[in-house]
Amino acid sequence: MHAAPPALLTLCLLLASSAPLAQEDAPRPSRPVPVLKKAPRPEGGLKDFGSPLVLKPLSTEGATANFSARVGWRKDTLFVGVEATDNQLLAGDLITLTLSFPDAGPTATGYTYRFAFDGQRTSAADSGTPAFAQGLVNAAVHRQGDTLVVVALVPVRALPRFPAVEPLVMDLCITYEDQDQVGVKTVPVSNCTGGTTMVGEALRLPDDARKNLKLKPPASTTALEAAPTGWLGWGVMPYPDWAQGSAPLTPPSLRALVAPKALDATKMGVNVPDTLSLPDGRPVVTVLTGKNPYAVEGQCDSDDELRMGLYVVSGKTAQQALEWPAATCALGRASSIELDEEGALTIGYSNGAIVNFVWSADHFERTEIGKR
Repeated sequence: MHAAPPALLTLCLLLASSAPLAQEDAPRPSRPVPVLKKAPRPEGGLKDFGSPLVLKPLSTEGATANFSARVGWRKDTLFVGVEATDNQLLAGDLITLTLSFPDAGPTATGYTYRFAFDGQRTSAADSGTPAFAQGLVNAAVHRQGDTLVVVALVPVRALPRFPAVEPLVMDLCITYEDQDQVGVKTVPVSNCTGGTTMVGEALRLPDDARKNLKLKPPASTTALEAAPTGWLGWGVMPYPDWAQGSAPLTPPSLRALVAPKALDATKMGVNVPDTLSLPDGRPVVTVLTGKNPYAVEGQCDSDDELRMGLYVVSGKTAQQALEWPAATCALGRASSIELDEEGALTIGYSNGAIVNFVWSADHFERTEIGKR
């Protein structure tokens, strides 16, 4: 019996060791959402859907309800039609649509829309579904005996955060919360496990759903999300690195867009200017967020910090050029921020530290840190 050549053994070992990794990196199976030739009439129910994509619930022990759903896309709108049958339709019976894009990043969350026989219901506060998005969804609800039919129109601006470049793979979870008696706990019937993840294949929206928005975020943007007054681009960090407003951006409108809970620097005791100016004249708007570590006089909480984002504004768009501490127990409070005509940025702190940056193409790059 002859031993295998060393080179062949090495190749076999490499192939064997790479097989699990290849499986882990394999994209999740998904079905394309059909592009409809014409928009379904909301009052037409499922009969007016020209979509062959049908979703059914998983088998649920003790369930006395069932549903069938159809899904399609046209222009800038996702159409979802659900026909639920129940042995007894009550006011507590709800149809919920939960949409999420698992490839939109670790900080992305899904949106949930709720419907009952009297129309759309307000989504639960802990669902993370913004009020403006709920107001954009249009739905027709019909009740025929113990059958509840919902046709929901979800425009692209009412979708949760989705990938900026990668395929638009989406989980669409339809859940019928069946309440057989008033005061009795509902029995959920769903096509997903846990109400958030589809079993088997996910769905995939057409690329045109994103292309037709004609947004031009920087290469660092990995996910896009609609906001009440524009669009946000997200990168690897848990804050926007790009924004586009519906009108030319001002310091107040930019802060409202990228950080609705932005803080007032004067109230936080830090010397962070409202705006700076680049050598080419473009404004740099500061955005202050976080929690003040010096909130209690004479004390500093090391678990808290204030952070400032610097955004370069050009008309309706803004790109983040720097994100840096404005107050920590180690550095103290930002006491001075200067940007000279050569693009050199200097930040001084109350504890004596000085941090230097230089403008580099489209962002500030750190050069050195001074000694106290």
